[in-house]
Amino acid sequence: MEQNMKTLDLSDAIVATVAYADVFDMPISVSRTHRFLVGHAAGASEVVERVGVLVANGTLGRRDDLLYLPERGEVLDVHDERSARAETMWAAAQKWGARIGRLPFVNMVAVTGGLAVDSVADHDDIDFFIITEPRRLWLTRLLIVGLVKWAERDDIELCPNYLVSERALDFDDRALYVARELAQMVPIVDAQRCRDLRKRNEWMFEFLPNATVEGDESRVVEIDASPLTKAAATVLSLSIFDRVENNEMNRKIERLRGVRSRRPEVGPPDESSFSPDVCKGHMVGNAAGIEEAWNERIGGSV
Repeated sequence: MEQNMKTLDLSDAIVATVAYADVFDMPISVSRTHRFLVGHAAGASEVVERVGVLVANGTLGRRDDLLYLPERGEVLDVHDERSARAETMWAAAQKWGARIGRLPFVNMVAVTGGLAVDSVADHDDIDFFIITEPRRLWLTRLLIVGLVKWAERDDIELCPNYLVSERALDFDDRALYVARELAQMVPIVDAQRCRDLRKRNEWMFEFLPNATVEGDESRVVEIDASPLTKAAATVLSLSIFDRVENNEMNRKIERLRGVRSRRPEVGPPDESSFSPDVCKGHMVGNAAGIEEAWNERIGGSV
């Protein structure tokens, strides 16, 4: 899927960015409005100045640093609840993200989803995007599932639902939703690989020209591979484990493809993808619904 983005004037771009946050029942800070500004390149001072105008004429509502659509003041209470919950989850995300990063064949771990923007609903888990070595993605996933079950014993829900190998770092779905996911993911292990991922997908800057390749690197955990991890990787790289990799891939793909969408109103899952180099277990077709809801808010102006 490729989506064309119109060039917006600054006022429309700011409103569109606030409206995108509103789709998730959230306000958005002025700094994030600048960082994720849709379809318009502008300096921070320009955004601050124009926000003042939009608030003064009633186009946007504002509480302290938070912006919201004027008829949607209830999102402020949602923000207070979700941001407080997010703050309690970051330590667990770093702890378990680092543990995933110490597994054989794992090259990068980043947090995605609501936690990446400090907005965690009461049913949300910790979403991870993971880059692995080629030829061992599915075996790596099996090892990660072991950590997921371990975390459950501490009532921590991990969702490593998007794994790609080093051979699948170019994203074909060029749309605002994907650009936002790329721009807002927060690396836990290997910030440099996260920068490289954004550079490889530089099309994202057509949608979000103010985004940066660095993003938010405030949660990075420095880890060293242990001798045990290195030894395990050496053994599991042997050709005799190719069959294990293939069997695990085939077994899980058959099972995952049979999972019904948790949102039947959007039809079959349109975002899941499974191959030797990709395990994208997005079993809810969110992207189309998000785009539709966003366009309703902005009157189809983008």
